[in-house]
Amino acid sequence: MERFGTWQPKIRGKLFYNWPKGSCEESLRFKSSEQLGTEPYDVVIVGAGVIGCGLAYKLSLYQLRVLLVDRLHDVGEGTSKANSALVHSGYDAEPGTLESELLYKAEIEWPDLASRLKIPIDPIGGIMMAVTREQENQLSAAEKNAHANRATNVHILTAKEIREREPNASKNILGGLSVPSESIGDPFITSIAYAEVALANGVDILLGTNISNVEIDSKPRAPIHHIVSSDNHRIATRRIVNAAGLGGRHFADKYGGSRFDINPRRGQFALLDKSARSLIQHILLPVPTAHTKGVLVSPTIFGNVIVGPTAEDLPLDDPTSTHTTIEGIRKVMEGGSKLVNGLNNQPIIATYSGARCACKQGSYLIRYNDGGKGIVTLTGIRSTGLTASVSLADHLINNLNKEVGLELSLDKEAIDSRPKSAWPGWWQRPFECETPNAREDHGCMSCYCESISIGEIADSINSPLRPRTMDAIKRRTRALMGRCQGFDCQVQIAEIISDRTGIEINKITKNGPGSELVANSQAEAFA
Repeated sequence: MERFGTWQPKIRGKLFYNWPKGSCEESLRFKSSEQLGTEPYDVVIVGAGVIGCGLAYKLSLYQLRVLLVDRLHDVGEGTSKANSALVHSGYDAEPGTLESELLYKAEIEWPDLASRLKIPIDPIGGIMMAVTREQENQLSAAEKNAHANRATNVHILTAKEIREREPNASKNILGGLSVPSESIGDPFITSIAYAEVALANGVDILLGTNISNVEIDSKPRAPIHHIVSSDNHRIATRRIVNAAGLGGRHFADKYGGSRFDINPRRGQFALLDKSARSLIQHILLPVPTAHTKGVLVSPTIFGNVIVGPTAEDLPLDDPTSTHTTIEGIRKVMEGGSKLVNGLNNQPIIATYSGARCACKQGSYLIRYNDGGKGIVTLTGIRSTGLTASVSLADHLINNLNKEVGLELSLDKEAIDSRPKSAWPGWWQRPFECETPNAREDHGCMSCYCESISIGEIADSINSPLRPRTMDAIKRRTRALMGRCQGFDCQVQIAEIISDRTGIEINKITKNGPGSELVANSQAEAFA
């Protein structure tokens, strides 16, 4: 019988963490490139965000040797973890662009993708709201733009029609657009699910590894390049895909990639308590500007409400790019209050910020054989990256075949889905599952805010990517994400990780080595 919350597929890929001794089990620790084998990879993907993970998932369906590598300590831990978590219909994209085409294809694929990969999603629909006469005058053009993007179900609403659908809509609402195909989803599980299936199909995954150099093979035919880690591990590959997001410019410099200019575009969000969920029924969107989509108010798939984001352009490598500020949160709450009455009366339980990859040369910028044969540069993926990840992967694979000679032969043993037991426990509760787990620890609470059991934490620890940080457990289970934000359960969860893995308590980290929770001098108190 399949146990709820666990997935133990036959895993053909190798998983390693490039961490110091003691930070994870020795069997998971990366010590030498020989652990990855001696044959060159067909493709190395640098960047394990939702784009890199989506590409790894799609490539894993073919008979290829693929490596997914990231400097961070879990998949989806950069830009992909801090966004508005919307699955877009593409209604407001610029018609005729690659982004528009990818969003159109992705919208068709997402329902089946979510079902196959067990990604929670809810097609609640959206309403764009105009609060000034200038914005109201833009609605007709926005409707035509949507129809040009084949979103023909988008139509104009009167202020009265909006209030019938949204009783708490601001008194300043003058009209809007119905956007019925917009959905909310789980951005964390998307990256995780992609990577889990890729790993099962034979993709190798290496986390916690910073690339310090790329050795380019200048042979005109069948070159073998090498990526070199900061601790001098050399990994051979025939092709490289730069999906490093905000790290993409520095990585491109290592292989001589053509010029592109990027910067972090900081987006700050306020996360409201679940008590705010009854305020709104749809994703509420402002009329966008040339610079930003504006401040939205949206339910989350987890039952909260988010308000944001800001759109602050910062210098590349600015250490504050993922900080929140009092001024930023004030702006998003003011912006959200223009759409919804009573928003300012709702308690904020957390704030967060994401740094989107703004590219001066345009969105969805892709260059093939960039700086060397077989090297692909991908940049400028911003707010629609979660949605387009699945169709962008297909687009890239098609062009990897055409432009860089990647031979494609389907792997008949590959899987393309996860079983029912892979649904996160907060979405399909263990006691509601058709194949419930009889273990006692599923009845013992660890996180009371989100009703997450010790058993669900343990199942997460044993899931295919072997998460070993508090943040990684948080993104898989919802523990630590409730109203107390880990105040009550953080210590217990650290102890669960330590007990189940054998990692000493003073080596348990928030998000990888360097973020330890317990000082060495205090470790004995937990013994």
